[in-house]
Amino acid sequence: MFDFASDGRNEGDRPGINDKGLVTRDRQIRKDAFHWYKANWASTPTLYITSRRWTQRTDATTELKVYSNADRVTATLNGVTLSTLSSGDRIFRWTDVTLRPGQNTVTVTATINGSTHTDSVNWTLG
Repeated sequence: MFDFASDGRNEGDRPGINDKGLVTRDRQIRKDAFHWYKANWASTPTLYITSRRWTQRTDATTELKVYSNADRVTATLNGVTLSTLSSGDRIFRWTDVTLRPGQNTVTVTATINGSTHTDSVNWTLG
C-alpha cells in the first residue's frame, strides 16, 4: 500500500526507497493507481484526473485520463466542453487534447448517485 525503506534498492525516484506503493512513504500523496483501485473497489464516489502532478507540459497534444465510478464523465478544457464519455472499465480517455501556451484548466464533471462531482487541474504549456 505505501512506499517504504529498502536499503538494497537503488532504482526509482530515490535510493533506498521502494516507491511502488499506492501512497507515498510520508502518507501525503495518493498516487494515480490508488484512485484507479478506489474507482473499481470502493462504493464512495470517485472522479480523479490522472497525471495531475505533471503540471509543466512540453507537448501541446496530450491525453486526458480520468478514473471514475461514474457512468459518464464530461471534460472541459479552458471552459470549452471536449465531450462526454462512457466507459466500461472505469477509465475515461480523451486523446489528442490540444493545450494552448500558458496555463490550461482541465475540469471533469460527473453525476454519481444523484450528486454532481467535479475535479480540476491546471497544466502549463511552455
